Amino acid sequence: MNISQLDSLFSQYGYELKEQTPSYRVYLLHQGMYYGAEVLMLDESDATDIQKRYSRLGYSTKIQHFANVRQAESYLFKGFFKTEYTTVAIQHRYDEFAQRQIKHYADPHIKYEYINAPYSIYSEDNDSVIQGTDIVKSVNDIINKKGAHLIIIEAAAGYGKTCTAFEIYKSFQRFSENAKPLFTELSRNREAKLFKYVLLSEIDNEYKSTIGNDLVIYNIKKGRIPLIIDGFDELLSKDIDPGNAGSLNEFEQVETMLSTIGDLLTEDAKIILTSRRTAIFAGSEFSEWVESYNGNFDVVRFQLGKPNIQQWLKPERYDLLTTNNVPLEYISNPVLLTYLRNVYQEEFVKLIQEPETITEKYFEYLLNREQERQDLIIPYKDQMIIFENLAKMFLEFNITGDKRTFVKELIVEYNRSKLLYYRELSPTKQSIEELADTLTNHALLDRIGNTDYVGFVNEFVFGYLLGKSLQKDNIGFLQKEQNLPEDLLEFAIVAFRFSSKDNREKLWKKLSALKCKMSLKHAMMLDGVLQGSIYGEYKEIGLNSYRFDKVAFSRQSCLFENVSFVDIVFEECTFDCEAFNQVTFTGCRFIDCQISNSNHSGECNHVYCYGCEDYSSDFIKQFKADAQIVVPEEKQQAWELKILSKYFKVDGKSTKMKYISHLKAEFEDTEIDEMYDVFEKLRRSGMIQTSGNNSFITQVGITYYHKNR
Repeated sequence: MNISQLDSLFSQYGYELKEQTPSYRVYLLHQGMYYGAEVLMLDESDATDIQKRYSRLGYSTKIQHFANVRQAESYLFKGFFKTEYTTVAIQHRYDEFAQRQIKHYADPHIKYEYINAPYSIYSEDNDSVIQGTDIVKSVNDIINKKGAHLIIIEAAAGYGKTCTAFEIYKSFQRFSENAKPLFTELSRNREAKLFKYVLLSEIDNEYKSTIGNDLVIYNIKKGRIPLIIDGFDELLSKDIDPGNAGSLNEFEQVETMLSTIGDLLTEDAKIILTSRRTAIFAGSEFSEWVESYNGNFDVVRFQLGKPNIQQWLKPERYDLLTTNNVPLEYISNPVLLTYLRNVYQEEFVKLIQEPETITEKYFEYLLNREQERQDLIIPYKDQMIIFENLAKMFLEFNITGDKRTFVKELIVEYNRSKLLYYRELSPTKQSIEELADTLTNHALLDRIGNTDYVGFVNEFVFGYLLGKSLQKDNIGFLQKEQNLPEDLLEFAIVAFRFSSKDNREKLWKKLSALKCKMSLKHAMMLDGVLQGSIYGEYKEIGLNSYRFDKVAFSRQSCLFENVSFVDIVFEECTFDCEAFNQVTFTGCRFIDCQISNSNHSGECNHVYCYGCEDYSSDFIKQFKADAQIVVPEEKQQAWELKILSKYFKVDGKSTKMKYISHLKAEFEDTEIDEMYDVFEKLRRSGMIQTSGNNSFITQVGITYYHKNR
């Protein structure tokens, strides 16, 4: 028994060391109405007199015999955090969440079911990128490892991040005796605070001030309180001085938030973040931030892919989709797939006859159902208008949720005439306030976390309502904004991917007036998602970590000069060679892509591809420039060892992941072409493996390096 560690442990839990002898130690706790005395016996001495003495003084006295400090720590953690109730508490919160997901379906027999999405794992611990389908198991495998880990789960807006977070939360029931997870749902609200204080506020809400922040943070670091932070991207603008925001890049916006998290990531801490996919976690600044902690923790990134429709729908429903040639791009969204999975069969058959209208029919179903559920007299079209107005007001305030009272005020303020009209039609006498109360309990809205905050039920619903409101209204207020709320506009753009061509066109015409104020990512997202083609001229700029599906890059509509694309996925895209001049593609993936020039012969001029993959389709061979340097044979091995050395940490033994784009910084400009020539040969020979911008040395490469260096 390490006595100094024991004293430190009890002190951490708020005890005072009152007595100490070679045979025993007495720790007193002065909290609440009842005082406690823990008498820890260090040998076989009789503790009866000690117990009687402290009992007479009014202490609740316990005699303890611990074999080691770890046993004592387990005892204190279980007692203070009441872990015997953890399983019940997790199940209760999970059941509440699950019920909210299905409350608007008419069939009472429907049960919520989590559907695994395909995913990729990026980790410096592995010499490859792992593809999988059971993300909960993969996360639990990491949770059970020794050492501190930051686990990042990224996905497009509305692609199941919160559902995945809750599924991971539920899985902690298996470890409830020794762990008590803390689940925080973050949302942007008008009370902008530093992330550190947002976190402390969440701790206070969870433990109702019965346990001090210091003790919670101590146990986070010990790994006994895994921390799940859902919606990390919601706070991207919170730590910024508004007067300075224009000069900050994305990483600078989150650096203060990450520093709070980095300070927690010691010992065995496990922190899980969910976020929309962003270049932040794939950029050099994030990599440098991780390295600044000198290996205190490992980072594992999960990226959720598009849902596998066959997993969501019964075979007979999937067969009906294929038989009717339903374009899957209209339904490849978890919200719509949940709808198609649960509606009655006759309704399903009607829906797939007009796939472009599935989103509209979803909202019609939802709002008609809400009329029945709440005896709401307002027909679905006017309900839509009310919530479109609310979505627009959220955009103006740059929020995704707020206090229930404020949301109710917004509903009344911007829909007063409608509410007055329907109040008069109501068969039961009610005030506007009462009608607004009913609307704040609407299926389109949901409580955020364990607070009185209310937001839209998911990003897809928010985005679609916002898009409908932007189609109709004047957006002059956005043109006056110095900094566009691009993340909220992204909700609308992504949601309209699943809407009709006419709907997409209307929204594009509205938002295209804002392109000059948008980042490259959002400007290209606007064009690609809503139009299927890119418009505009782009010079001396870069784009990281994005995906284009069925997008045309034509010289008639766009031009790229001195542009860098890093870690981009292009699927079923067409490329006009004349649209690219001095353009570099690094760690990009081209899936079923084509050159569109009908008169094109040979390779494109001034296009360079480094560490890219086309899955043996020969697309890259046609696309890239042919003026590439080939390293002479006599210099080949020296170059190989020089490149492979970059995949080892300072100790020369441990390996690390390397961003392909970062390799440029390791070499002189005059050497870049030679470096990439050898890099490609190492990749083809199996010494280096790549996935996107991530590259790893394989066991073959490790053996070759140590043998020849």
